[in-house]
Amino acid sequence: MSISSNAARSRIGAALAFFITATAPCFVHAAPTEKPVAGQQARFAKGFWSALPQVGPNGKVRQCVLVALRQRAGKEGPVNTRFAINISRGAGLVVTMGDDGLPTEQVLDDQAEIVIDDRVFPAVGFPIGSTFVFHPGDAAGALVAIGKAARVRLRSDGAGIDSGAVTIDLPPEALNWLKQCGKTFDIAIDKPSDLDAPELPVPLPRSPRTALLPATAVGPPGMADKQKIEGWDASELRNNDGNIIVCYIRRRYVTGSEPGSRRLGTFLMVSQRKGFTMMLKDSNVKPPEGQPVEATLDVGNAPFTGFTAQVLGEDEIGIFPQHGKALAAVLEQGVRATFKSKVSDVFEFPVQGSVVPWLRACARRNGIAMEPVTQ
Repeated sequence: MSISSNAARSRIGAALAFFITATAPCFVHAAPTEKPVAGQQARFAKGFWSALPQVGPNGKVRQCVLVALRQRAGKEGPVNTRFAINISRGAGLVVTMGDDGLPTEQVLDDQAEIVIDDRVFPAVGFPIGSTFVFHPGDAAGALVAIGKAARVRLRSDGAGIDSGAVTIDLPPEALNWLKQCGKTFDIAIDKPSDLDAPELPVPLPRSPRTALLPATAVGPPGMADKQKIEGWDASELRNNDGNIIVCYIRRRYVTGSEPGSRRLGTFLMVSQRKGFTMMLKDSNVKPPEGQPVEATLDVGNAPFTGFTAQVLGEDEIGIFPQHGKALAAVLEQGVRATFKSKVSDVFEFPVQGSVVPWLRACARRNGIAMEPVTQ
């Protein structure tokens, strides 16, 4: 069974790289103009900020860049980084830092933070090469706060990043240039301006380490709280002690509108006990629970081996890789996967490029490993 969908998008960082580009400081001696001009650089002596309306391959300005060298916290002391405040067509307002010491593993952290002085702005965080990008949910509020701030801290537990307090030394004329640039080239600050840019999830406040939530009819505590990730429903599931023990993302399908139509579902999860696993749900599957399943799994155009499968319930088949990281690495490319076995019809499904990065970020910030506990 092939599940129809839009063409699977590539991972979010790669997709957004066209719209948000890490730009090194340009220390030129042109005075700031009253109106930003496409491709024309400007320098602000106070704080050593450089500015540029950056032109894309289509000849249009794709982002307004305001960048300066600053120091962030590192494991062995201060690290020089390219600290930037940009307004881009791919994500709106973003605050970024870029240097070779930042992690580049693909994550999509919907509980990242931009801390402006003492005010916390929930943000979405993701990497583009050696640059890590933060998009605040309250873009307008963050832009106002940055204009009054002495320090900014960028934090993503999902990526293992904490800049510490960065002294920004941002002059009002530089911020005014950035705002004017966004207006001049009609680039929104609160959302993508380009229809081809991948959608971003809504930034959320950091989940409490412990929270006692009631179980519901749909499942364990946390199941009813859903975050949208490119059409998938994502949740953090808790045990009876209130601790997050499973990062869980799923998508359901129905093949028709009449009663008895075939129901399908794709479920990916990272749990404390089993690491990264998958489950496929098919209302046509009826073998006994616990039965091993001989199957093949193709991801993209390549076979994936090194997994076992078994029936979990009357309509559920679990897929258990020997190495969760290996399966996650091929699925995160934004590809289609095909599962074939004798107990079900051919099951073909897309895994959008943001799904595995969200799982990876959720698992890291909650201390859950991608591999089974035996490894």
